[in-house]
Amino acid sequence: MHQIVIVTTTLPSSMSNNEMLMFKSKFVEAKLSACAQSNKINSTYSWDDKLVSEDEWRIIFKTTTNRVDELISAITKAHPYDIPQIVHRIEITTKEYSSWVEAQVS
Repeated sequence: MHQIVIVTTTLPSSMSNNEMLMFKSKFVEAKLSACAQSNKINSTYSWDDKLVSEDEWRIIFKTTTNRVDELISAITKAHPYDIPQIVHRIEITTKEYSSWVEAQVS
C-alpha cells in the first residue's frame, strides 16, 4: 500500500490570484509539499453567532507522513485567518505517484 497525505486549507477570496499563488508556492519551494492545487469555492459557516456565506480559495497540498506536521505548522504560522481550517487525511495512491511525492519533499 502506497500512501500520501492530503492537506487542505482555505484562504479569503479577498486575496488576489497572485497573493494566493505566493502563499501556496512557498510550501512547495520549501519542500514541505510536492504540489499545491487551488480553486474558488463558496463556504457557509457560523462565525460570531452569525451565518456567513462567502467565497474562498481552497488549497490542497500533497505531502508525506514524515512532512505533514511540519507543513501544518508552517501553514498555521503563515495563515491570515485567526482559526484556519487545516484538515488532513491519508490517501492510497500508486507506487509511482507516492515515489514522486516522496522525492519532491526529500
